[in-house]
Amino acid sequence: QSGHNDADLVIYNVLMMTRSMSKLPLWLTFISLIALLVSSCSRPQSDPIAILESDVVTGEAPLDARFNLSFSIHPLGRDMTFELDFGDGSTPVNGIELDIILHHTYTAEGVYEPSLLLVDNAGNSATDSLIITVDSLGPAIGLEIGSAAPDFEGSLTTGGTMRLSDYRGSVVILDFWGSWCTPCRNSMPELDRLVTKYESQGLVAVVVSTDVSELDTISFLMANGLTQFVSVWEPGGKLNPIDLLYGDVSPYPTTYLIDRQGVIRYISIGYPSTITEARLENLL
Repeated sequence: QSGHNDADLVIYNVLMMTRSMSKLPLWLTFISLIALLVSSCSRPQSDPIAILESDVVTGEAPLDARFNLSFSIHPLGRDMTFELDFGDGSTPVNGIELDIILHHTYTAEGVYEPSLLLVDNAGNSATDSLIITVDSLGPAIGLEIGSAAPDFEGSLTTGGTMRLSDYRGSVVILDFWGSWCTPCRNSMPELDRLVTKYESQGLVAVVVSTDVSELDTISFLMANGLTQFVSVWEPGGKLNPIDLLYGDVSPYPTTYLIDRQGVIRYISIGYPSTITEARLENLL
């Protein structure tokens, strides 16, 4: 946000300069403006990036959660300290080594919010948190991270039907896409690569098409040799019933990463750039 405020100030200053220095060539003014804007808006991220993950986020008590801190980074490579608060009143853990997994056992039923605090050697900080549900019934159904993914039945483009709950016990990439969508088409090879690499470890890709015509979906998948996906199509295009169940998805592609327990662990807009192998391996 501060970068954009600086850019506004640059625009203002250059416009004032243009008014007061009429002899300055207009083209030189705009070259200066562009250079200053690029400099202002392209400043590197200077704060830490805190990412807290756990292999499980729900189960019966006692629940052993393994917290993975290794996704956290500093864009400038600065040294950082961390504090991990487990959210149940126990003593937080402090340290400097982020490439670790910390175990913690939740002994009583309840909903807990463990949080990770990072502080770099310049005093900049960042936080992230998870929702841990200790309950035999698991978390409530919803569309937020930490909620149980809504179940649905869909028609397969290969024939027959499926239910999302059929894949409980697998890690599921649930991808809403369409052959009409250029970013969706561009994402498919990477999704295919991930499934090829991790299918034997339990990764499944369920791709829900928003094409108006089922034939468009089938033709695209066949033409590109994309045969490993669980391909689903329902009438309605962008307003098909599965799309509506997930909140009238937009923009496309939108991707949900669902763990073996059926809990939404990550939501990506514009897949696949933010679904990394490390993130998958933490769940697999």
